[in-house]
Amino acid sequence: MNTKALFVAILEDETVFVGGKSYEKTLWLDIPNKKIKRLFYSLPDGDHLCLSLYDRYFHFVEAVTDISGKNSGTVNLEHAYILGEKEGKVICYKINLKQKIDKNIGNIERIEYTTNDPFILGLNKKGWR
Repeated sequence: MNTKALFVAILEDETVFVGGKSYEKTLWLDIPNKKIKRLFYSLPDGDHLCLSLYDRYFHFVEAVTDISGKNSGTVNLEHAYILGEKEGKVICYKINLKQKIDKNIGNIERIEYTTNDPFILGLNKKGWR
């Protein structure tokens, strides 16, 4: 597995898709239109989270932009989200990406949703793989 990639997806036909090398260019939407069999997601500390046997997956990065002050225009990464859906449930891993001021970088929160939860329904349908 390429440890410099943000994620590696093993597809149903055993082909491998290697994601981008940064949170700014994840290449998530470039994954071929094939079912993902297994997904390895890189964590900020260099470890990996493995998700498998979900019907479909979703990924996005949460960032904020400073609008005033000396850091005006600076984009700050907040969280990365990797989700898996199966049997009417969505398991969401929320990964803390806050740097410098937050000693909890890399901490992971696991959240369980139903597929009809407003948060899940609000996700861009094009992002599901």
